[in-house]
Amino acid sequence: MSLRDAMNSVAKDFDAKNDSINKFEGLPSGDYTVAVTKVEDSTAPWGAEQLSFVLEVVEGEHAGSKEFLRIGLDEVTAKGKPNPMLETNIRMVMKLAAVLGINIPDAAWDDDSMVYENLAKVFQETVGKTMIMKLKVRPNKKNPEYPYRNYDFEEAEQPGEATVDDDQMPF
Repeated sequence: MSLRDAMNSVAKDFDAKNDSINKFEGLPSGDYTVAVTKVEDSTAPWGAEQLSFVLEVVEGEHAGSKEFLRIGLDEVTAKGKPNPMLETNIRMVMKLAAVLGINIPDAAWDDDSMVYENLAKVFQETVGKTMIMKLKVRPNKKNPEYPYRNYDFEEAEQPGEATVDDDQMPF
């Protein structure tokens, strides 16, 4: 396909004057088996530090799709108000650690200026591990292009982890 063919294909369904150029919709609500492919301490476009996970769907219709999970642990927002998501985000970090089978040492939480870097280091050993991600997407009335994404996680069988029933035992 030539570049002109690609442009003509896009132009069929795109009103350049009125439509948004961003068509990324992300994963729809559902349960997904995902693998952790990257964990890092990152900075949001507005300057806030975040603990960032890249999760890749490993099976099903959306295999290969990625979910970008960013967790902020700042006590106050950029506007200086208490962070209403702090408790939920701490629970999310704790749940991810439990589901992925790691322990977060208390020392990782001790230095507020290093917490993101410390947690990213702890979570490095989870790269390649799988889990079940339960995703619920709901509309955001104030900013419809960015719907709310709610997560929960469950343990999943790990790659290369064989399950053996009693019937399969040789003795």
